[in-house]
Amino acid sequence: MNKLTNINGTRIYLKNLELENLDKIYIWKNDFQLGNLVMAHPLPVNKTQVENWLKNNQSDKNQILFGIFILNTDDCIGIVRLMFIDWISATADLGIYIGDSEYRGQGFGKEVIKLILNYGFMGINLHKICLKVLESNVNAIRCYQSIGFIQEGILRQQYWCNGKYENVILMGILNSEYQ
Repeated sequence: MNKLTNINGTRIYLKNLELENLDKIYIWKNDFQLGNLVMAHPLPVNKTQVENWLKNNQSDKNQILFGIFILNTDDCIGIVRLMFIDWISATADLGIYIGDSEYRGQGFGKEVIKLILNYGFMGINLHKICLKVLESNVNAIRCYQSIGFIQEGILRQQYWCNGKYENVILMGILNSEYQ
């Protein structure tokens, strides 16, 4: 497993996840409200499954996974990753969640996204980064738009959540648009 140097922001930093972070990830993966926000179906997982998830994701050559940590306290508050990296077309999908609810709505997500976009565009020379978000997740959509993501499409009634089907918004940002 390659250890990457920390990517520092003003209030948070990104770094490789370690086995000692598994207890928090276990809690987040069993938080069905959080799961609905990030389109992860509400299926319970055990600690062995979480450890296997981490190992599999860290060994995937088409994915880069970071923990989100608070500066000064070193508390892990979430996960961000570039997934499904197409090294030929230089594209990737963005995945992010702030697992600890007390840190949501405070601008940490926006700072994380800017750090991961800088890493994706400047660090590994991506051309485009895409994401999917539930149409009902208005706060996330506003955040993505404020950074420069553009809506590229809608997957109608794509995701079953809270007893109904929801539309999924497809968004993307090009390196040239971000720079």
